[in-house]
Amino acid sequence: MHLVKKLAPSALLLQAQLSLAAYHWPSPQYDALETFMYEGQRGDGSNLASLVHPCRKRSGTNASVPAQWLRLAFHDIATYNNDNGTGGLDGSIVYELGREENLSIGFNQSLTDFEAFPNKYVSRADLIALGAIFSVATCQGPTIPFRGGRIDAWTAGDFGTPLPQDDITTLTDSFKRMGFSPSDMVGLIACGHSIGGVTSADEPDIVPPGNDPSKPTIVDFDSTGNFDNKVVTEYLDGSTQNPLVVTSNQTLASDLKIFISDANQTIRSFADPNQYNSQCQTLLERMINTVAHGVSLTDEITMIPAKVHDVQLTIERNQLVFKSSLRLPQPMGQKLNTQRTVTMFWCDRYGDSADCQGNTKSAQSVKTTQDDPNNSPITFNMGLFFVHYHFVVPIDSKVSISKFWFEVDEHNGTSAAVYNNGGDDYVVQQDQVILVPTLSSSVMRSNGSYTQTYTNRVGEFFTKVYNITVAVREGSNPSRVYATAYDSAVANFTYAVNTTFDFTRNSSMSPVGGYEFYSGSVEDSGHQMTLDTFADVDGTTYTDDFRQTTFLDNSPYNAPSDVATKTSTSSSPISFVISAPSLIFGLLLILLPLHVL
Repeated sequence: MHLVKKLAPSALLLQAQLSLAAYHWPSPQYDALETFMYEGQRGDGSNLASLVHPCRKRSGTNASVPAQWLRLAFHDIATYNNDNGTGGLDGSIVYELGREENLSIGFNQSLTDFEAFPNKYVSRADLIALGAIFSVATCQGPTIPFRGGRIDAWTAGDFGTPLPQDDITTLTDSFKRMGFSPSDMVGLIACGHSIGGVTSADEPDIVPPGNDPSKPTIVDFDSTGNFDNKVVTEYLDGSTQNPLVVTSNQTLASDLKIFISDANQTIRSFADPNQYNSQCQTLLERMINTVAHGVSLTDEITMIPAKVHDVQLTIERNQLVFKSSLRLPQPMGQKLNTQRTVTMFWCDRYGDSADCQGNTKSAQSVKTTQDDPNNSPITFNMGLFFVHYHFVVPIDSKVSISKFWFEVDEHNGTSAAVYNNGGDDYVVQQDQVILVPTLSSSVMRSNGSYTQTYTNRVGEFFTKVYNITVAVREGSNPSRVYATAYDSAVANFTYAVNTTFDFTRNSSMSPVGGYEFYSGSVEDSGHQMTLDTFADVDGTTYTDDFRQTTFLDNSPYNAPSDVATKTSTSSSPISFVISAPSLIFGLLLILLPLHVL
């Protein structure tokens, strides 16, 4: 029985509105996609958004990285055939770089930007779509809604992107094949050419090289580097320097051909900046959601107001421990409440207090970290960054842990907020097989030798050898302990590894905390291997899903000696519905102005 506080009618309405986006933990794909979008990074902290934010120029060429990423997304979807439903945003462009329409060093550079980040739940095509979203947002444009679930292609698609020299009929037919009308075509060009420009390295007939051919000349589409409608207004008032409008070779003036294709009717509708942002947001969302028939995209990825992450039952320093973290948003410019306490509660899995029928245990966070506000242009534009509260608590293997939840008390006179997974609590799926990072290791092998460090991958084949240790509950006598290793974070979209390997009982390691140890090895030449670990026990397969091996070499952090578990004698977990002030605060976080400095 859960004790529920009564809420005012307005709070009940807010609660109903917030519940429309029904997120339920665990949801590993949603969590991985949400981390990339709102934190700008993968789970180990390697940041993708930092390559493009804030509205960066590429070192060496001074090209706009956002423009390159946005262009890559368009050229990738340009293979789509609306008649038969093939092509679309699927990453096939990696196999199409030899084509005339894709002869640009910017595509190679952009694909290199993305190569270290795909994983089991986030395809490279998803990252290319997210790159387009980052590109617009980081240059002060609107936030394009993001959905995941794109499927990577392993071969080239059909001929796609039209060329500057194509006549208007060919251009219109090309966009029609992609599923876009003539007015859509005008809008996509007006939106896509808000940032970036034409480089002499790609189009020397449009932008002639300068005196030093090693340094490309770039002529921008408009007078600003921001995502705005200057490319439109400068065209309409005659001040444009857009090289695809004013080039002396009118055969190559593709923007001009497209803009005047309906006597400037559509382009004039983009002259209002608010209308421009609104229409570009819609068109670019349609663009990145152009996928092959049969590919189902996820629901829109929205920010999780209080996110549970890095949950793991493991063994550290001869002790069974449970680790978890809670991420909360923090408005920029507002001082963090140092009086706030964040408490994790949990229930036993076995014994008299199983599922909190007797005692309930609790502990406060042992470590707090804050994200850089620039980690993601999406949250930066929302005026937010994140604060993470980390927990690590000792667990008695005889009773283990079945579920947990959090209480956040601001100590400001308002009721504490409880985050309990919509009333279902955060359930620990199983405790039969667990990964033990502190007893695992990895070494680099290059040219037949092993090294502890690796500094340069270019021109050299290497393999990382992972020696993995997992723990299985004593007495379970598993018929098989094994894992699937997966890594697609490599160049050219190939898998580095996608294999299953077995573990054997490691008799040299004494049991700890009610667990026996099993060892196994696997090799990988990619950037981000993940493991799904399994144990077959009495006809049941227990699974530990999606563990990142980037944490294998990390030193553990442990609870200070003065942080102990507390118990409650209530017969069930006390879970309060979030109070009205807390609900309003959470909603305000979501509705903050775009820029809070």
